[in-house]
Amino acid sequence: MTLERVAQAILERGKSEAEQIVAQAREEKERMLSEARTEGETAAKTAEAQAREEGERRKVQEVARAELEARKISLSAQKETLDEVYRRALARLSGLKENTEILKSLLKANETEWKSGGRVYSNKKDESVVKKIVGSPYAGNISCVGGVVIESADGTRRTDLRYESLLREVWDDAVKEVADVLWPPKTSKA
Repeated sequence: MTLERVAQAILERGKSEAEQIVAQAREEKERMLSEARTEGETAAKTAEAQAREEGERRKVQEVARAELEARKISLSAQKETLDEVYRRALARLSGLKENTEILKSLLKANETEWKSGGRVYSNKKDESVVKKIVGSPYAGNISCVGGVVIESADGTRRTDLRYESLLREVWDDAVKEVADVLWPPKTSKA
């Protein structure tokens, strides 16, 4: 073989090997790009799923927060309404037409306290009525809407029969019922 042919054969062989190497490099490049695309798609899907979960979680939190705030506002409005009902009831007690009869009943039911040396107190408005009923055990005025306070002879015991105290006792026992009348409980659908 001549040198030219040897060189030609080496060149052809080198060219063939180079083409093989380039083809393998292209295949490797395509394989790597394909893997990168797959990883990118997987990462994008994962990020999208996480974003949706986060969005859903935030949505649930915001709804819960809004429901809680609405409940607070509702309870505050209900409390204000109950407070107003209480104030109006107390105001009505101060102007009862039956006030004299009520005072007589309260004093009669507790006369053992004031007849045995006790003292009786009332508001300024009811002073004449109470004095007329009890006489000398009348001890003076107190600040109240109506009713009386009877103090034992030795001053160790006080019977609080003021209208506001009586209303408070009744109110504390009945406020749930009052609220249920004003805002009937929602029945659950079973």
